[in-house]
Amino acid sequence: MVCRPIICLDGCFIKTPYGGQLLTAIGWDPNDQMLPIAYAVVEAETKDTWTWFLTNLCDDFGYDKIRGCTFMSDQQKGLVPTFDELIPGVDHRFCVRHLYSNFRKRFPGLQLKLMMWNAAKATYLQEWERRMAKIQSLDNGAYNHLMEIPTKYWCRHKFGTWSKCDTLVNNMCEVFNSVIVDAREKPIVSMLEDIRVYIMRRWADNRDRIIEYPREVLPRIRIKVEKQADASGKWVSTYAGRDKYEVTSIHGGKEKFVVDLKNHECSCRKFQLSGIPCAHAMTCIRKMCFNVDNFVANCYKKSTYTDCYQHVVYPLNGPNLWEKTPFDDVLPPVYRKPIGRPKVKRNKAADENPTRGGVSREGQNQKCSYCFARGHNKRTCPKKRKVAATASGSKPSQAAAKNTTVTRPKRKSAATDVSSQHSQATSKKPKLTPSTTNLRVLPSPSKNITQSQLKFMARTPPKAWKRM
Repeated sequence: MVCRPIICLDGCFIKTPYGGQLLTAIGWDPNDQMLPIAYAVVEAETKDTWTWFLTNLCDDFGYDKIRGCTFMSDQQKGLVPTFDELIPGVDHRFCVRHLYSNFRKRFPGLQLKLMMWNAAKATYLQEWERRMAKIQSLDNGAYNHLMEIPTKYWCRHKFGTWSKCDTLVNNMCEVFNSVIVDAREKPIVSMLEDIRVYIMRRWADNRDRIIEYPREVLPRIRIKVEKQADASGKWVSTYAGRDKYEVTSIHGGKEKFVVDLKNHECSCRKFQLSGIPCAHAMTCIRKMCFNVDNFVANCYKKSTYTDCYQHVVYPLNGPNLWEKTPFDDVLPPVYRKPIGRPKVKRNKAADENPTRGGVSREGQNQKCSYCFARGHNKRTCPKKRKVAATASGSKPSQAAAKNTTVTRPKRKSAATDVSSQHSQATSKKPKLTPSTTNLRVLPSPSKNITQSQLKFMARTPPKAWKRM
């Protein structure tokens, strides 16, 4: 395995009528980008399917190499017992973002969120203990909840240093899932073909780009090195001998760290976890005027990137060149119509922001299209409301009484006519004429009402006059 020994596992839904899930294993290439390793279609995400998937992965790479890898997952069902049964003792991490989504259901709040993430980011034991003590002083229940989770799954101070990856989230699998989101809506053969073509094209493009790259350390890693170089201005190093230094803060205080440039180590453990010089090591490197590239791990070099993408994903012929087989055709699984309307988008978690249909107008200075004043819109315009109130509050006059409109009653069917005649014959009450029940008198127009408004009032009932 040329790339770093870290493998991220995840499963995503296939958006077809037959359902199913796509299990993926994604690695990290030398430029901190995703490296698809394996994928498979299964009926559901269970212990049996994960056992089958990891068994094939171990057979391809070899059990000795897989035992030296670090796995990261989202706490999928059946993964922990699968590792204990198939690869006992392998290094396994949980995605802290998914841990927090379960944590916030019982312990919400921004302060607890920041404290939990700070505890997970602590790279040495003493710093982790201090940050956990702050959580305990704020909420003892939240402290007990976090202590029930083994620290080797979510705390950096317990991570191994051989993987050269200090990530706390499973973002690489999420990136791959977003790339193939359109392919997951297609039939299974078309979906697998789109994924294969994408990987084939990506491999070829990366091989061509690295040839023209002029430097030794890859671009994304160089950005991280420059950030640590900027942060090194807050520290002062003192040479002790045999490539060992004592680094202290320029602001004083009790913070001191020991750096060993020969072994690429720092007592803060950031150097060992990531393979990139931390701010304390950068202070010593800049003081001695050494070349920073010599202290970056080899897994971030151009030569490693070339070896990582040297293999070719070979092209395939189309269905027009396929050979006919004597076997029966593969039939699709039994279709079970789900309840309700078919869903394409997944249900978002409580901590995720809902997708908005457009851009919000919050903070903009509104302008009314009725009176052209600023600070309100046409719907809340006070001038428009005043005109409408004046029109609706006008009194009726004799001129309007002459122009009365008589509405005809609705026509009834033959069955209703027979029943109505029978009821009228048996009833002794006098029948009311339409002229006395369906008359509507329009009020007289005031001086502020225009001719067009009068026409509108003549052809609509009084309830609709408030729209003017």
